[in-house]
Amino acid sequence: MTLKVYNTLTRETEEFIPLQGKTVNMYVCGPTVYDHCHLGHARSYISFDVIRSYLVYRGYDVNYISNITDVDDKVIERAKELEEDPFVLSAKFTESFKNDMKLLGVKAPDVQPKVTEHISDIIRSIETLINNGTAYVTEKGNVYYDLKRSEEKIGVLSHQTVEGLLEGSGSRVYVEDDKKYQLDFVLWKSSAENEPGWNSPWGRGRPGWHIECSVMSMKYGSEQLDIHGGGMDLIFPHHEAEIHQSESCSGKHPFSKYWMHNGFLTIEREKMSKSLGNFFTIKEVLEKFPAGTIRFFIVYTHYRTTIDFSEKALEEAGRARQRLLNTITNVEHALRETPDNENVTDSGIKELIDETRDAFILSMDEDFNTREAIGKLFVFGRRINSLITNKKPARSELKYVLDFYSEINDILRIFDFDENPDAEKESKGLSEERIMEMINLREKARREKDWAKADAIRDELNENGIIIEDSKEGVRWKRI
Repeated sequence: MTLKVYNTLTRETEEFIPLQGKTVNMYVCGPTVYDHCHLGHARSYISFDVIRSYLVYRGYDVNYISNITDVDDKVIERAKELEEDPFVLSAKFTESFKNDMKLLGVKAPDVQPKVTEHISDIIRSIETLINNGTAYVTEKGNVYYDLKRSEEKIGVLSHQTVEGLLEGSGSRVYVEDDKKYQLDFVLWKSSAENEPGWNSPWGRGRPGWHIECSVMSMKYGSEQLDIHGGGMDLIFPHHEAEIHQSESCSGKHPFSKYWMHNGFLTIEREKMSKSLGNFFTIKEVLEKFPAGTIRFFIVYTHYRTTIDFSEKALEEAGRARQRLLNTITNVEHALRETPDNENVTDSGIKELIDETRDAFILSMDEDFNTREAIGKLFVFGRRINSLITNKKPARSELKYVLDFYSEINDILRIFDFDENPDAEKESKGLSEERIMEMINLREKARREKDWAKADAIRDELNENGIIIEDSKEGVRWKRI
């Protein structure tokens, strides 16, 4: 099986071949910490968390880096608005972000550097760019990257023309009056006396947004990354700027072999963002829904596909996830009820697990297609429920099933959550009235010798966490 990834740089799905054997240097742009993170951030970091975990599962040695932007114009403006010290504010929201990620099952990066801890590294990189003629200093003490020096790379990632970028740059590129060319971007910005700043050869100031990611990714990863990731909204100008300045600084091409971008999370088909004011913070959503539901809602969509957010969509995700959890519960129940001194029989579970694992890997190898991969788990669950009902698997086989679910959970992390008891519960399952109705329908099917229909009803009950037992006294049922 061959792992393939979609590369924004080439607009093609390519075989994944790291630059150095099985080592993968992977960098994902982290948050600017001026407020609590919203669900759009969760979409990005959960998506790349799964990608990272799957790479590890497939035998790669992943060095995962994701930064914290703790000084930025947005941080400064927010601090002024709240009348807080900007460093205190960014520290507070950094911890808020880390706590949100922990609740959502996102593993911490191997390295999570902060901008404020790398000012000297950033200054040295800017000096390199000035010395090789790809950056210039203005009378105001600002430093810009001279885009004319790598003009052939303009649009390399966004796949837009220079004219198109110039036409749309007003809303995406800072417009200052002291730069040579409209698309030139700032590397170092002079600071007012009441703003955070550090001394530099060009005066007191602070880093521009783009330079920090180049510096920290090259310091903790490599001058040539295997994967650079982030949201689609970062393609231009942020990621293109990184390509220009990184390759000019190191002299090496490409800066990243594969560029991966997750799709937007929208509300009524409009991108969720703080600037548009149409966002829900992760904390707000966690008050209504369990963390496992939120993570499943995101993972059960291919990472490049847009997700439209609504409470109804989250409720549907919760019910779908519950079907998977019910199967696990059914297996655990069957394991408790199966005696140790059983006669060992082969119910075919081991072969089913091997078949499902191969199908899961085949889906994930196609650009991390979690939607299709989880679909294989639903099929697997239905077949497992049927085998438990009809073939009474051995304890060893049931343990294989639980081990397989644990193996999958190491990648997706959609099962093992300590749900918030105050959050809205996922589907509580069928009402007693509906259960009895289904049992009566099953009994009718059995009397008519429609065994397929009877089995289908029993499987549906199992998927909803209902175990039924046929006895001389009639049918007994219980929730699990």
